[in-house]
Parts: sequence; C-alpha cells; structure tokens
Amino acid sequence: MALTINLIRGAAAAALAWQMAAITPAAAQNKFSGVDLAPDKRGGIEDMQDISKYCGTKDIKVAYADGWGGNYWRQITRAEFEDEASKCPNIKEVRYTDGEFKAEKQIADIRGLIAQKFDVIVVFADTGVAQLKVMRQALDAGIAVVPFTTGDAPFGELGKDYLTRVTETQIGLGKMLAEWMVKTLDGKGNVIVQGGTPGNPMTASQAVGWREVFAANPGINVLEGPVDTNWDPALAQKVTAAAIAKYDQIDGIMAETTGPIRAFLAAGRPIPAWAGQDLNELSCLWQDNHEANPTFKLATASAHTWLVRLALRKGLAAVNGMDNDEPSLIDLPFSEDST
Repeated sequence: MALTINLIRGAAAAALAWQMAAITPAAAQNKFSGVDLAPDKRGGIEDMQDISKYCGTKDIKVAYADGWGGNYWRQITRAEFEDEASKCPNIKEVRYTDGEFKAEKQIADIRGLIAQKFDVIVVFADTGVAQLKVMRQALDAGIAVVPFTTGDAPFGELGKDYLTRVTETQIGLGKMLAEWMVKTLDGKGNVIVQGGTPGNPMTASQAVGWREVFAANPGINVLEGPVDTNWDPALAQKVTAAAIAKYDQIDGIMAETTGPIRAFLAAGRPIPAWAGQDLNELSCLWQDNHEANPTFKLATASAHTWLVRLALRKGLAAVNGMDNDEPSLIDLPFSEDST
C-alpha cells in the first residue's frame, strides 16, 4: 500500500464555521487601529505573500517570545522566524526568548522586550490566558503583538489584549481528523486524544472540534483526552505506555508526536489508526511498520511551522502603517492519508 498525498482541502474542513466572535481592530483602539490586518479572513497556504512588500525602510527590532523551545517543532519554528526576518535589511535586531514552560518566565521575557522597545513581538502563548495581561501591556506601549497558533476558539480580545493573531483553524482541524478517525474505524472503537501543554489554546480549540464529531458518533469511545504531553515525544510515549497497560483495546490515537507509536512498538501491541500533524519520522515509522500492523492507518495535516512567518508579516505591516490582506485563519488540508 502506498502512502498517498492529498493536496485538496476536504470539503468538510472548508465548510466548518469559525466559532470565535470576531472583533475588528477598529473595535478596540490602539496605535495600529488605522491598519487592516484581515483578522477574520480565511484562506490557505496558497494565499501566503512575500515579506518584501511589508519590510518598510525604517530600522525595526523584532522578537519571538516562545513559551518553550525544547522540541524539534519549536526549533524549526524559531529557524523559520529568523529566516523570514533576514529578508528585510532594515530589521536590525532579531531576538528569541524561551519561557521554559513557566508562565512567569515568559511574562518576564515579554516585559524585558517592552523595556528594550522592540517594535514587533510574535508570541507562542503556551500558558494561554496567563499571557494576555503582559501582551496587552506591550500593545499599550505601541508594540505590534501577534500571537500565533492560538486556535480559533475565543482567546482574549483582539485589538485590546494583542494586535491580531494568526492561526490554523484548530476547531476545523479537530473536526477533520476526528471525521477521518470515525470513517477509518467504521464508526466504532476506543480512541485516545493527546494534547500539548496544560491550558494551551491550540489543544482547547482542537477539542471543540473533535468532541462535536465524536458526540455525534456514539460508537466512538474516548478513553482519555486531551492528555497533556507538552508536545514532548518522550512524555507522550510514557503516558501512552500507561494507557496500554490500562486498556485492553485501543483502536485510534490522535496526537502530534511519534511517542505513542514507539510505545505500541515497545509493548508489542498492534499500532492503531493514527491522526495528527505531519512529521518526517512519522512517515518513516509508517513505511517501516504498516505491513506488520494492518491497523496502522495514517492521516496527517501540515505541521504549520511556517505560520510564524505570517505572524511576523502582520506585525511588520502594522509597524509600517500598511494593510495586510493575507488570511489570518488558515484551513489546513490533509498532507497524508494512507486509506
């Protein structure tokens, strides 16, 4: 069986309603209220633009305030941010901070960036609403604050707590992956859903989507989820090993690391259907193990590390008094589908 690449966004994903009450920049006054950053616009990867039109000419300092930088996804995302910033010769300083999974550390990091008068701060808000106050302080200080990958469930007040945000439509993604799981399991089976850091808005948004789908399919039994894993493959493997010991039958996993697969291999149990984000290691594990594990069906969506580039472009546009008409809500298609 060949692993097929599906480049067409599923009709179900495209039709999903965005459930956040949108607030336009004009509704909450700040230094950047005169620019239009298209906060409600939906689109896809094909709608992304070149940064050169948003660089401007004045000297600019930009920063990426990460909640945690300890896994491969964060390292790639940091590299994407730094690469995108390097394309603007007038960006004179690029700063990265690591919150180390501590809300107070990330808050202190952002306060430091405020004091040093950075122009743009892109934020990955691992601890969710705990970061809203300091982001609001930065916006009030005239800094373009753009959180990304927040999910499309309500997160603070756009234009007041932060300038704008860019995100994959996580509610839609949760629905899309759950619908695939229902179809793959013929509407019946035991499923475990793994999340990321405790309280992060991305996992919370996905949960809105998959809960709706599974609630409409009573043959699907969610054994656990969303289970906190910090998006750490080692921790994900550990919690999966505990679940394997606890449950006789696990038919599906929704996760964003390869930890669960390694747990099933270590336990000598059949690998179940798997839905999540695309990873090179995951594709290799599927190639190496699917023939011996016919239940190991695979579906993935883009890992979207490139969204940090879009967040930077939105921030630069605001600082330079420019509109940015790129979509802020990104529908992700399937990257892989082995069925």
